[in-house]
Amino acid sequence: MSHIKEDRKGSIKTEINLLKKLEHPKIVKYIDSIYTEDHLNIVLEYVENGSLDSVIEKFGKIPETLVVVYIQQVLQGLEFLHSENVIHRDIKGGNILTTKDGGVKLADFGVAMILNQEQNSTL
Repeated sequence: MSHIKEDRKGSIKTEINLLKKLEHPKIVKYIDSIYTEDHLNIVLEYVENGSLDSVIEKFGKIPETLVVVYIQQVLQGLEFLHSENVIHRDIKGGNILTTKDGGVKLADFGVAMILNQEQNSTL
């Protein structure tokens, strides 16, 4: 991590600490972090079908009935995040990973924000 800018190191550490706490079937699971002199590898659960963006690119439009299923699962993930006072702030096809059994998982918490209780009461 020696080549990473100092301000970026803080946000990476924050993302890792957040991922460690988030355990839910609709959130990609954090496994480990491996630090070397030149690299930081964040090991996450393998989600075999890739992102929703890549599925659309490969197969084209998604049928409305499947969109409903995916959106319902995304909302389940968001409901969990919000119950943990976490705002994802970057929901898009590239950050929604699809599983071989038709499930989806939210990924990429690089710009996520944790609200404290005081902020939460003003929203």
